[in-house]
Amino acid sequence: MAKGRKAPRRGASRAQSAPRRKGIPGWLWLVSGLVIGLFVAFLLQLEPGRDSVRRSPEPPKPATAPAQPPADPKPRYDFYTLLPESEVVVPQQPAPEAPTTAAPETKPATSVNYYLQAGSFRQRSDADQVRAQILLLGMDVKLENATINGNQWYRVQVGPFDTRDSLDQAQRTLSGNGFNNLLPQQR
Repeated sequence: MAKGRKAPRRGASRAQSAPRRKGIPGWLWLVSGLVIGLFVAFLLQLEPGRDSVRRSPEPPKPATAPAQPPADPKPRYDFYTLLPESEVVVPQQPAPEAPTTAAPETKPATSVNYYLQAGSFRQRSDADQVRAQILLLGMDVKLENATINGNQWYRVQVGPFDTRDSLDQAQRTLSGNGFNNLLPQQR
């Protein structure tokens, strides 16, 4: 065995030398230095004070060409003349006189109910799912069966509402919870 070098222990892995990093080759340094030097020399040649770089004080004269009308003429709008011609004069009618007696008006009792249709489904399970979501919002919901062109449909009806204000409030609540396709109905 060679002197000065110990034999490796049995089972120990051999120590590997770190891989040698390859640096940038010398020819690349030389080429990049030449390119940078040539660029700097070129910049020094472009002195702004030289006469060869300065512009002439007179602007160039445009070439004389025959005058041609523009290819796209501006659009002409006729509504300035058409609007006064189509003016409709509304005859003045005297305003109807209001009755002088201040009797309280009584509305006849009508049983008008308002509903919101939250959806119409071919599958009852889909309609039940929407019905359950609306029930969780605390609103009255019912399913209505309808046969249209021989097909069975299940409509989800929210209501009844006695006034238009309560219908609008329910519509805002439902639209705030993701039900945007609401169809108001009056019965």
